[in-house]
Amino acid sequence: GTEINFGTMIWSAGLSPVKMISSSDFKLNRSRIVVDEYLRVPETKGRVYALGDCAASPDELPPTATVAEQQALYLADCFNKYYSAVDVTDEKNKDDEIPLPGNVTPYLMPFNALNFLNNVFCKAAPQFQYKNRGAMASMGFGGGVTDLKHTDLPSPKTTMSGKASYLVWSSTYLTKQLSLQNTILIPMYWFKAWMFGRDISRF
Repeated sequence: GTEINFGTMIWSAGLSPVKMISSSDFKLNRSRIVVDEYLRVPETKGRVYALGDCAASPDELPPTATVAEQQALYLADCFNKYYSAVDVTDEKNKDDEIPLPGNVTPYLMPFNALNFLNNVFCKAAPQFQYKNRGAMASMGFGGGVTDLKHTDLPSPKTTMSGKASYLVWSSTYLTKQLSLQNTILIPMYWFKAWMFGRDISRF
């Protein structure tokens, strides 16, 4: 590895589980709800699902944003294509197990405009399939790290650092915004922090 010089490092990520999850009656694994390969909570007749940070999947996926995003897209396809055919509000179906979904194509591509390529590079299956898109992190203005050594993307298996990596990270970050307002405001906040420094005041 390489060494990065710094002054004071403050770790501010959340580490404790959500109380609603840890105090639930579901089976837990390290304070996360145990789910099967379809993201279903066992013994709920296929009517309760968990994903993201609160789900403990069979393949022990890390609680990262890219995992949660792919799980959400998988469940959205399951509901729209398969589960919606079952009327769970009908009294006749209240004791029935919801059938397993059919084939669902994994979401390998990180951008919506490239989703048509998922069918080219991925094989559809009923169970959830996580696809590694690589890992990246910002290291301050103009700095970053990108690791594509284990990615499933059709790209060079390499690593990057410095300004090139920061450009990749910031571009990807902007494409993940859910509104045009945030897409416009975030670069303004970046510019303000670059020009005047970060505002760490508290009131």
